[in-house]
Amino acid sequence: MTREDGVWLWLAMTPGLSAGKARELVEHLGGEAAAWNAGPDALERAVGRDLAARLLRARDPERINAHVRRCRAMGMTLITPSSPEYPPLLKGIYDPPCALYARGNLALLKTDCLTVVGTRRHTRYGEKVTRLLAGELASAGLTIVSGLAEGLDGVAHRAALDAGGNTIAVLGNGLDVCYPSMHAGLQEEIAHKGLLLSEYGPGTRPSKATFPARNRILAGCARGTLVTEAGEKSGALITAGLAVEYGRELFTVPGNIDSPASVATNLLMRTSAEIVLESADILQVLGVKAPLVAREEEAPATLNAEEAALVERIRQEPQSFDQLIELTGFSASKLNSLLTMLQLKGIIDQSAGRVYAAKTSLRTRD
Repeated sequence: MTREDGVWLWLAMTPGLSAGKARELVEHLGGEAAAWNAGPDALERAVGRDLAARLLRARDPERINAHVRRCRAMGMTLITPSSPEYPPLLKGIYDPPCALYARGNLALLKTDCLTVVGTRRHTRYGEKVTRLLAGELASAGLTIVSGLAEGLDGVAHRAALDAGGNTIAVLGNGLDVCYPSMHAGLQEEIAHKGLLLSEYGPGTRPSKATFPARNRILAGCARGTLVTEAGEKSGALITAGLAVEYGRELFTVPGNIDSPASVATNLLMRTSAEIVLESADILQVLGVKAPLVAREEEAPATLNAEEAALVERIRQEPQSFDQLIELTGFSASKLNSLLTMLQLKGIIDQSAGRVYAAKTSLRTRD
């Protein structure tokens, strides 16, 4: 750890000093060394009396070195804006973290990254397109970045790993804290096969403040952000807005117009967001030439006349069991038998409330 790294760690460990204010302080005083050597008057003129007092109390080399030793003992690497490993794109935002804690493959920070985010309350469709796109894009060479949150974040990480690709999880807590608990195994797997990243030191618990702050890292370290499914108040919109603010590419997947889980993604299509119908749409915009692995074509299912008529009804729009009774005139037992066969053939899906919909897939290229 260099002297410059120690300066940034000092700033990161000063209570009440934001990342943006820390960057301004270093620039105002003329660099890391000048900031470290600044006296009380110079610090007070730069940041005010209260912050200056906190900076002076936190400027303790032994405390900083003890923190570094503790992190190393826990298998964590400390990265600062002075470190060669620091993500180049992230350094360009207004308030890059003064310190990043990492576990895993640091080389991934210099790869082409795409952030993939979505709602926690996703539909089967949202899960399907997230898994499909994240897996294909990881296979094509992009590193999939997400927040390890419940829902589609976890799906994106899992798809990247299953595809044999790379993934980075940016946490809203310390790397030694597992949140959500359901992703404890996934978090550890990413530490061994990908990279865990956080600006929060060991023992930091997640809070309402840490997650919005985390989103600037999600948007800032990647060339673009893909929102696969998001409701009206989804936190994914914060990441999307930051991506636009940072001049990064923004992508979104069309959803059902009457689905609450797709309200935000459909609204994003009215902005500068690129509409994604297949992985190649993203690769083309980012200029990634890696070919996609061709999907195997499935043999079309054979339908009898009654099944075909039922599929036609469902393909027009999702229908409940009771609606299908009324539309088709089939008895409940007959309809139940036909629906079961169509599900087994992989043609329709059933969701809560016994609502049936034709399976939707992204269009593919030959």
